[in-house]
Amino acid sequence: MILIESLGPARESVVKLFEELYDPALLIDPEKGVFVGANSAACEFLGYTPEELATLSPTEIHPHEIPRLDAFLFAVREQGRWKADDLSCRTKLGNLVPAQVRATLVHISDREYVLSVVHDRREAELAELGRSIRKLTHDLRNTMVSSRLMSDRLRRHEDPLVRQSADLIARSVDRAVRMCQQTLEVGSAQEGKPRRERFMLSDLMAELNAAIGPREVAGVEMKAPNAEEIELDADFDQVFRILTNLIRNAMAAGSRHIRVTGSRAGNQTVIDCEDDGPGLPESLQGCLFAEKGTGRGTGGAGLGLAIAWELARNHGGDLTVRETGPTGTVFRLLLPDRSGVPEIPGEAVP
Repeated sequence: MILIESLGPARESVVKLFEELYDPALLIDPEKGVFVGANSAACEFLGYTPEELATLSPTEIHPHEIPRLDAFLFAVREQGRWKADDLSCRTKLGNLVPAQVRATLVHISDREYVLSVVHDRREAELAELGRSIRKLTHDLRNTMVSSRLMSDRLRRHEDPLVRQSADLIARSVDRAVRMCQQTLEVGSAQEGKPRRERFMLSDLMAELNAAIGPREVAGVEMKAPNAEEIELDADFDQVFRILTNLIRNAMAAGSRHIRVTGSRAGNQTVIDCEDDGPGLPESLQGCLFAEKGTGRGTGGAGLGLAIAWELARNHGGDLTVRETGPTGTVFRLLLPDRSGVPEIPGEAVP
């Protein structure tokens, strides 16, 4: 708690009042434009020690909103109170935190001060974002259902290639609808538990070739030399999504040859996805599987790799970079069989 001595005999009662406030609270001297008091919640919210906060002014907490801040101090003194729902506070680390600010003019020891109570709006904004995502997902699911009906009609076409394409469209739409449904049910984009089945890597590669079209889209040659020999015990759709992200990233980075090979190591399947691209930038290698807004090439190495890593971990496995350099990159995907993943008490293995 910081509080100047000039508050006189009212000091102790003001300190007690401040500390009993749950939300961050700041006391401002409007004449000097400085903080004269702050409770522990305010120090924690902004990341400053009481001593550090005592050297700051409101303009340093709201650096991009100084005109509004001046208007705020004027309005409080003229009207006695003021409220804003869309201010942002800059923390010691430089982060801008959305906040609701309520201010009241108070008199302490015959002097005017502005009592400002700050409410962190991050949870409210996240909740609103969640509601928006659920609305979007609901409408997207309905659109996908319409696409599914159109693919069913194409299945009756005379041309066998059209019928084959219709099957691929139907599976892709079904996959998207399930993802939408899961998001609606749990209210988040958290990945569901793998629905394990046994399938050949060759079947997965055939669908990847048809869905991504590496040769048609980017003139990329994709090979899987031993795919017919490798059987997986995993969620087909989730492994499809993992390899889709790896292959699309490789294509976006300028690769011309992609090689997917499988092997067995104990009770797990090992899949290596190798490309001949320029390698991963050093700036990304330390945070490769974290969500970020930038990445290599035009396709990026941000959200796609974060999703792929999460899906691998969802299987009890892992996704790592085996090697990377100017001649290419190799990602290694480890997928334990269901027998190799400890069962969580109370959950049945699918």
